[in-house]
Amino acid sequence: MDGAVLAVPRIKPDTFAVELPGGRLDVAEIRLAGSPRGAVVVGCEAGRLAGDAPEVMNRLAEHGYASLAADLSADGPTDGELVARVGALLSTLTDQGWSYEQVGVIGYGFGGRVAFLAAEAFELGAAVSVSPRATNSVRRGPAEASLRTPWLGLFGEGERDGNARSPSPAELCADLGTSSAAHTSIVTYPTVGDFYRDSAAPAVHAAAFDSWQRTVEWLNLRVAPRPTPLFQA
Repeated sequence: MDGAVLAVPRIKPDTFAVELPGGRLDVAEIRLAGSPRGAVVVGCEAGRLAGDAPEVMNRLAEHGYASLAADLSADGPTDGELVARVGALLSTLTDQGWSYEQVGVIGYGFGGRVAFLAAEAFELGAAVSVSPRATNSVRRGPAEASLRTPWLGLFGEGERDGNARSPSPAELCADLGTSSAAHTSIVTYPTVGDFYRDSAAPAVHAAAFDSWQRTVEWLNLRVAPRPTPLFQA
């Protein structure tokens, strides 16, 4: 029919809880039928699991990725506790038959810092930090740690937390380029701050569009595809 608009199918994530030593972690999940390309752990901005996760997870599904999403910020966790929480989500995926090389991690805002910590702690397919918070905590000094997972950092210009010890994106890039075994890349968007939620503002819209394209390309290049049943046969 002329003028008809076809609605894009939407998948409603299932929800469950993962038991942790300090309590329970609420998790959203989208599983895909057939042979998904890979799996992604999504770290949401603090307090934004219900608001942000379904959109990101559906967009990942369009590219063949199953996903788990969680807000890992509750109770002001330490870096070690954050890594343990990511490890619990990874265990859920390995129980489903995924190997680490078939898994990526994407983090938004506070979750961007979590994605960086995951890239330090685990050998995964890929990690992406989008508009990450607390960059002084993301990187505390030169040669202090080495990333084990290929990491892409996407920053708004001047996105620093006000701490004098916070490195700029350029400083992060130079530091990581000399200290990390895994490939790293940093992209900075001028004139914008938080850009991972789209906006009518042209600069924010352009940054949101470009950052998503880069995120998908980073995953597609580095997350190992799961062999299909036909390939295994």
